[in-house]
Amino acid sequence: MQSLLFDLSKYVLAFLMAFYCLASYVGYTTKEKKRGGIYFWQYCIMFLIHLLCYWMLFIAYDDYKYFYLYFIEVMYFIVVIGVYSLLYPKASKLLINNMCLLMMVGFIMIARLDYDKCLKQLTIAAISTVITFIIPALFKKVKTFRNFAWVYCFIGITLLIVLLLGNTVFGANLTISIGQFSIQPAEFVKISFVLFVASAFNQSTEFKNVVYVSIAAAVHVLLLVCATDLGAALILFIVYMTMLYIATKKGGYLACGFLSFGVASYLAYNLFGHVKQRVLIWLDPWSRIDGTGYQITQSLFAIGMGSWFGYGLTKGAPERIPVAIKDFMFSAISEEFGIIFSLALVLVCLNNLILMMSIASKCNTLFYRLVAVGLGCTYGFQVFLTVGGAAKLIPMTGVTLPFVSYGGSSILSSLVMFALINAMYNMRHDERELANGKEKNK
Repeated sequence: MQSLLFDLSKYVLAFLMAFYCLASYVGYTTKEKKRGGIYFWQYCIMFLIHLLCYWMLFIAYDDYKYFYLYFIEVMYFIVVIGVYSLLYPKASKLLINNMCLLMMVGFIMIARLDYDKCLKQLTIAAISTVITFIIPALFKKVKTFRNFAWVYCFIGITLLIVLLLGNTVFGANLTISIGQFSIQPAEFVKISFVLFVASAFNQSTEFKNVVYVSIAAAVHVLLLVCATDLGAALILFIVYMTMLYIATKKGGYLACGFLSFGVASYLAYNLFGHVKQRVLIWLDPWSRIDGTGYQITQSLFAIGMGSWFGYGLTKGAPERIPVAIKDFMFSAISEEFGIIFSLALVLVCLNNLILMMSIASKCNTLFYRLVAVGLGCTYGFQVFLTVGGAAKLIPMTGVTLPFVSYGGSSILSSLVMFALINAMYNMRHDERELANGKEKNK
């Protein structure tokens, strides 16, 4: 009987995720005033997925700790949704709902792989959420945030210099240890970098300023390359080129940037054994299946064996993938929940990117528009690198899937990014109301 229920549940979960994904896109195409029904169905589906998965974990492991963890998480999500609704009624509820769904899936998979790490992740998420509640209000009241370009630059470069003294993880300097805690500075540099570029271009887009900003951006990227954190370096490069084009509308800058990228990639391939090894593994992991290619081949096996509906939660073996809880969560989810579920999850991430770019397009102030574009590009490209690397579309870069993968620095930086985007969304409303007020006074 238990086996039958588990087999049935994987089909139910796949269709629930598909329906949630559909609701997200229907919500995007529906006017804000008419989205009440969409929000209701999103709440129902996300909490039903959460309940069903924790029920399966409880049945599979016969341990009441999953029952208690479930109720703590439910209270956390109710508080998140409720506080945002009370403090920021103009915030994007679609973004908030998508964020909660992604965290729910992340908590479920982390609990399935390592209960203690899930409890730690939930604790960090709760503390981080309290901190991020004040961000939209700060951005509304403190207008001088747009004037601190070189302060953001200094903070980012300082963090990266400290990063070079950090701990090496799989050939890259990724973390700094402080007592029992480890911090990934690159996660926060992504945010400070976006604020730096947006603030600098908000002040001026003249050629002289573009040169100065480009040099500072190159220093950020080179420091990450020296730390051999190629995933973060690639994200910063793409984000900078996107923001540069949005600010200046000059294709010549793009051409120069990507030409420089081609030269830098060639040099990195020849200078860094870590980079060369990842490219060789990507080209032919099967000849190295017992060594350096083991991780990616196990990832491909997991995705393929999961098929359309997966083995079912707790029925697969995602623990065979090294570091599945961080770099290969997409593969772990695909094995146990199936391709339909995991693709719907990726489409929810894409929905977030579309919402972010839509918010950016409606911001009148260049600083707000660039911040929204930069954060949206950071988020979207990070999802692409994670999923593409796990599926062997591109070389693995070692970045996490926002809100889903395990990592305190990752969840904190992702929460800050979404809080900033909601700050831009509130600014958009304020700018529109101010413009309407001026028209009425004429």
